[in-house]
Amino acid sequence: MEFKSGPIQISIGPKPRDAAADRNTLSLIQAKMVAGDIEAAAAMGDAALADGLEHPLTFNLAAGLLESENRFGEALALLERGHRQSPADLGLRQALALCLFRLQRFAAALPHFDAIVADQPGFAPAHAARGAILEQLDRFQEAEAAYRRAYELQPDNLLAMSGLASTASRAGRNGEAREFAEKVLGGEPGYPDAVLVLARADLAQGCYADGESRLQALIADSRVPPGSVALAKTLLAEFDTAKSRKFDA
Repeated sequence: MEFKSGPIQISIGPKPRDAAADRNTLSLIQAKMVAGDIEAAAAMGDAALADGLEHPLTFNLAAGLLESENRFGEALALLERGHRQSPADLGLRQALALCLFRLQRFAAALPHFDAIVADQPGFAPAHAARGAILEQLDRFQEAEAAYRRAYELQPDNLLAMSGLASTASRAGRNGEAREFAEKVLGGEPGYPDAVLVLARADLAQGCYADGESRLQALIADSRVPPGSVALAKTLLAEFDTAKSRKFDA
């Protein structure tokens, strides 16, 4: 019996990458970052990842590009994929933690920042971000400790100062809250969280005109996020209530 067959089909796997070319691509991307051309670096990183160059840097840059387009879910998926491949890379882990924070997945973000500060105890931004997460989880004493550590390491860290203003305000320490909030506004005029802290201090200390003026300016600022505007309007209503009680007394 004679058997006839067609052409033999050979299955070929993915073409091996050119390690030297990949190193050159990464060097070019890093050079753009050093030069401050983050936009070009992000575009190059995104293109390199699409071409199959899977590296913590390309994952991070491609995800950053997605976040700039408010595509946070896609960015998160990309960062999680990168983290699974390179779990020891702290830069990628921080990007993942920050993305989770922006998505308000605070409990999921916390272990990542715990790991970062454990590995890099002198890295102030991680302590400050960890404090912000703890505050969102209503763990205020731990949040204040994290903010304070960040402030000790980096006295001009706005998130640390804003966090210390917020936790002092929550504890009723209005003088301390005002001091930190004013420091924040000295470096970043109009910073919403600091304005809200000052307004709360004004309310507690009976400085109604000052507080209302701050809040009205905050509400009128088109750059302020909707959540901060909503808080400002709620606090403004508290001023009306406080003034009514004062006049009725």
